[in-house]
Amino acid sequence: MLETEDNLQSEIKANFHQCKVLLNCYIREFCQEHPETISINPGEGTFKLRFPASGVQICGRLSFFSAAGEHEYESFYVDEGKALHYADLVRWIIQELKQHDPSITAERSAVFAAKAENSYHKLALFLKHAAGQEVQDYLSSEQSLIYGHPFHPFPKNTRGFSEQEVMTYCPELHTSFQLCYFAVREDVFAEEWVAEARRFDFYEHVDEQVQSILEEKGGSYSILPVHPWQYEHVQTVQAVQEYIDQDKLIPLGSFGPMVYPTSSVRTVYIPELQCNIKLSLNIQITNLLRNNDREQMRRTMDAANYLLRKSCFAQEPNTRIAYETGVCTCRFADDEITKLFTLAYRAVDFDESSTYVLSSLVEVPLAGGRPRLFTLIGSQDINEWFRRYLQISLLPIVRIAEQEGIHFEAHLQNALLTIKDGLPHTFIIRDLEGVSVDREKAGTDEEKNGPLFYAKEEAWARTAYYFFVNHLGSLIHAIAYGVRAPEERYWKLVREALMKENARQENEFVHYLLNADVFDAKKNLMSCLAGNSEKPSYIPVANVMKHIGSETNADDKQLA
Repeated sequence: MLETEDNLQSEIKANFHQCKVLLNCYIREFCQEHPETISINPGEGTFKLRFPASGVQICGRLSFFSAAGEHEYESFYVDEGKALHYADLVRWIIQELKQHDPSITAERSAVFAAKAENSYHKLALFLKHAAGQEVQDYLSSEQSLIYGHPFHPFPKNTRGFSEQEVMTYCPELHTSFQLCYFAVREDVFAEEWVAEARRFDFYEHVDEQVQSILEEKGGSYSILPVHPWQYEHVQTVQAVQEYIDQDKLIPLGSFGPMVYPTSSVRTVYIPELQCNIKLSLNIQITNLLRNNDREQMRRTMDAANYLLRKSCFAQEPNTRIAYETGVCTCRFADDEITKLFTLAYRAVDFDESSTYVLSSLVEVPLAGGRPRLFTLIGSQDINEWFRRYLQISLLPIVRIAEQEGIHFEAHLQNALLTIKDGLPHTFIIRDLEGVSVDREKAGTDEEKNGPLFYAKEEAWARTAYYFFVNHLGSLIHAIAYGVRAPEERYWKLVREALMKENARQENEFVHYLLNADVFDAKKNLMSCLAGNSEKPSYIPVANVMKHIGSETNADDKQLA
């Protein structure tokens, strides 16, 4: 009976959150261009959302109005008080969007609905087993991202995992396991490292039994770790079986140190080896298969080499990069098979006892509570805390953009924060695949047409989305929600920090950030439904700092 009650409560909470995410996505991506379908009264905390194609209206109350659109809801209901279920909301959203986009087919609609259902069931499972989980250190922060992306229609979708595999491999359930390994003959083994001194040899960490197997085979082999799910999957591929038959690949089984899946699911943390390994995993996580293809790894290594040559953040004592320093794989004639084996190695060289993934810190572990961040801040003044945070995150990012044209995909899941005595101490950016460089500022000796280099406006737009809309948007929301203050209060602090920085040293990128009317945000919902997630479309969202600036200037003129 208790088990049934737990399931029911988890399903109710998962349904409520799924509805919240879908509503916020839809309001941002569709209603902004169709204002006749929505009315929000922030003062009264009420809203009405109309779906003309279905003849349905959703009403309800907001518990927190978000200037950035990340609204919190007290209640929502359909028409005359009927409870809202996420599956109905999915159907109405699809029906409405199909009126405006004829490319949305019945097949795409069905796939979208299935992914939303998958995400809902996974969230219910995680809420049942892991609700209220506190964050004490790096590992617990990696394994406590219960809700995921606040502007994605199915943030917890992992299509391809069975229920048992979810229990075994998903970080939200605080799992750990051993990796599987292949021995890869040297003629088909490929690796690249930023420097010999940063090279990591997995062979050194295999046990004596594996060494004896390789001695019997003869020849020269390297060791390649593989996710256990992927280990079984690749052996169903004909070309892989042919390699095995030719002794180019030798399946070695499962052994070695325990690893812990992190918030991205396919990247694992290995405490014994002090590293993360970004593995390939042919599972659909959110909306994409998570294999490491050639272009992604080329971008990663190019970025690591470029940033090391430029001594990125060398003048910023509290800002760092967690470098991917090497890539390894088993080469096949078909890149689609090669990417199933490819991994990236990243050393863990920060204080694991006091460093946290920021995406976990902005989440509220229990309904009605405060974001986890507040448990780590203690008695520190939140305004001063945030000012200090901007000094080690925002300002170094805009400085390196001006000086070297370097931009980062520094969304909350790609950012780590070391906290000492309740205060921000070190800001760390990871996952270099998302680095972009303003071609105008690249050195004359650089290959400016490589995958790393972009037109200035495109590089600016990437940082504006990933760091301002995504990162600061959700962090400010968490802080403002935690103290029940308007988000504008903290955007004003961002604006003040940027203005002070620009007064100290003229910065073209800062000038853009302060004066742009809008920033572009991903249309995750529409892109998933239209089937173009790898090249998503964007929607302009208001630059809150510009709005605040306009109000401040108007007030100044009135006072004068």
